[in-house]
This record gives sequence, structure tokens and C-alpha cells, in this order.
Amino acid sequence: MPKLKDSTKEAQIRDAALRLVIRTGFNGLKMAEVAKEASIATGTLYIYYTDKESLINDLYHKTKQEIAAVVFSSDYQASNFYETFRNMWLGYYAFCFQKPEKMLFVEQFLYSGLIAEHIVQETEALFESLNQFLIAGQEQGIIRTLHVEIIKAHIQGSLHEIVKVLLKNKQQLADGELDQCFDMAWNSIRK
Repeated sequence: MPKLKDSTKEAQIRDAALRLVIRTGFNGLKMAEVAKEASIATGTLYIYYTDKESLINDLYHKTKQEIAAVVFSSDYQASNFYETFRNMWLGYYAFCFQKPEKMLFVEQFLYSGLIAEHIVQETEALFESLNQFLIAGQEQGIIRTLHVEIIKAHIQGSLHEIVKVLLKNKQQLADGELDQCFDMAWNSIRK
């Protein structure tokens, strides 16, 4: 009879893999080191993940689910496009600043070719409502009529770079600077 999986232990494994893969990259990631970092036996790790590919794919999928939950928080819904977009941007910024390792992980593996196609499709589907939101903004004449993937890449890329600069310099934005950063993002896509 197969051993039952413990969701807490599974989360420990993903957290350990996240910390290590950011430092070592995919090729440097060793399952034995993941087990050690997660404080479990290597054999136990293989109950959860058969290889590092399945571990990385699961970590990617779970991280994208977490990001989607942040971006689409019902708390961010406002009476107009601008306010909703602002709330979503600020929420995603807070997520990236508080959990930079997750931001860096997704960035590292997004175009790596290591994520299985079905995982890529499933995670893209998580953000379909963002696509529809942006298309609605275009149809209302609020934002530029570029392909939504380009708009998302522009917004995400600039936000990620802001977070990376702050982390590198071990600083936070001063009063009013976060609003200025948002204004730059908004002004770059508004019509």
C-alpha cells in the first residue's frame, strides 16, 4: 500500500527546492540536497517527486497559482478599470517584494523549456481573466491596443526590475515613490 502524502511535508519540499534552485539553477539542483534542506530522508522525497523535473514543474504550477490568487483577489475589484488595475499592480508588487524568490523562480523557468507543455497551458489559463480584463480596457479605449501578452510582459518586466533593484540595494521605496512607480506603469499602457 503506498504511503499517504503529507501536504505540509510537500510544501517543505517545494520551499527547500525553491531556495536551492535560485542559488544553483536547474542543473545544479540535486534531489539529495533538496531532501537535506527540507529535513527529510532522500527516500521520502522520492515518495513525493520521482525526479527534479516533476518537482520543478509542480513548484512552478503552485507558484503561478499563488500569483494568480494574489492578482485576482476580490479585494482588488473596484468600480472602474483604473482603480482595479492599480490595486492589482500594487498587490503584485507587494507579493514580489515580500516573496522575491518566487518572482525570480518563475522568471528563471518561464522560458526555460523545462516546464511541461501541459503545465504551461494550465498556468496560462489561470491568467485568462487578466487577458479579458485588459481586452476590456482596450475596448473601452482606456489602454493601448497592443497584444495583451506584450502589455503583460511590459508591466511584469518593469515591476520585476524595480523589485530587483530594491533588493540588490537593500532598500525600500520612500514615501510617494511606489505611487510614482505605478504612475510610470500606468502611463506606459494608457491611451
